[in-house]
Amino acid sequence: MALSNRNTKQIKFTRIEGVPLIQPDPSLAWEAGGVFAPAVIHETTGWKMLYRAYGSDKISRLGFAESKDGGIWEKHKRPRVIPDSSNLECSGVEDPRIVKIDNKYLITYTAYAAKPGFERTRIRILETTDFHEFRRISPSFSNGQRENDKDGVLFPEKIRNSYVMLHRVFPNIQISSSKDLKKWVGYKTVLKPTKNKWELLKIGSGAPPIRTSIGWLLFYHGVSQDKQYSMGAAILDIHSPAKVLYRLPFSLLSPDVTYEKEGVVPNVVFGTSAIELVYNYYLYYGAADRVIAAALIDKSELVKTLLQYPVIN
Repeated sequence: MALSNRNTKQIKFTRIEGVPLIQPDPSLAWEAGGVFAPAVIHETTGWKMLYRAYGSDKISRLGFAESKDGGIWEKHKRPRVIPDSSNLECSGVEDPRIVKIDNKYLITYTAYAAKPGFERTRIRILETTDFHEFRRISPSFSNGQRENDKDGVLFPEKIRNSYVMLHRVFPNIQISSSKDLKKWVGYKTVLKPTKNKWELLKIGSGAPPIRTSIGWLLFYHGVSQDKQYSMGAAILDIHSPAKVLYRLPFSLLSPDVTYEKEGVVPNVVFGTSAIELVYNYYLYYGAADRVIAAALIDKSELVKTLLQYPVIN
């Protein structure tokens, strides 16, 4: 349970520009319903993004966009990833997150399959070096194939020579490891919902963890009983990330402006990428399952605040 400190100022993300960065193009049927869940990576050659696009046919695909500065984005006109011919993702590919390990981009996503009387989500992985050709990987977990596993997020580096993934089986965040991205072992619960209203119903990993001086910084989403999605933060141990060291009892970003409160699914901020810059963390998020927006938070202030909320194990 996290220690509370009522005298600590509740820092928050600051919205960039106060307007969405990317909106759906109604002339493109494959993204006309909404664009959200951005997976962003920043390199010296520029910024790249895969994002979830909801089509007029109610199928999700992944679009691709590029930027020189992380603020102005140029979308490509055709989807970059579409559901394959298997039954695993016949109803869509959803909510990507991206890391780069050993010169390969690894994109975790949720494969969605829905038929009359049947609905299932499971985690799959895309591997690419160029964002044109993708190899699909279907992870299997040590306790068998589970229904409704989602919010898969890879750590950006191997830990003890293994890939490590956070994922969500309702309502908690679990952790597993793998040598080959295919067979995953060590299933263990890391974070559970708390009595704090903003994360009372369920929680899930947001952006891939970021290495800091005090541990792995995890931005995650929490959902209230009235289905409002907000973003919070915790620190995991660098060497043993199943151990939670610090956790904020309050949210850092909650639906407050029109494009977050009104949309396909109202009252949602769903962060899926965090980029570390010199003084700030930039969070890219989907708002109300319709548009993509961004917000920033001061790095040193966030760490200083987190240190005031150690977790008693």
